Amino acid sequence: MKPIQRAIVALGILAAVPASAEEQRINIGVGELTCPTCSFTVAAAMRGVPTVEIIDFTEGEEFGTGTYIVAFDDQAANPDMIIDAVLSNGYPAELLQAGDS
Repeated sequence: MKPIQRAIVALGILAAVPASAEEQRINIGVGELTCPTCSFTVAAAMRGVPTVEIIDFTEGEEFGTGTYIVAFDDQAANPDMIIDAVLSNGYPAELLQAGDS
């Protein structure tokens, strides 16, 4: 194959590949964390969403509350999927904006 033809084929393949995914980080506030099993259950639910990784957890000022810092690939997951996973296990959860902690 001639070099120019190889270059055209390579460009065609690259054009067909979707834009690269980016890691997103969000804060999710969760309530009713009254025991270690609660935190384990919530963390397992979040990790059940594709590409989700829990970066950190901070206990809230009120008993039974906390904030999870979560990273995920925005091509495979979104904040609603993560929150829905927590809600489906019976725990209240919300996306926190900057300054909502």
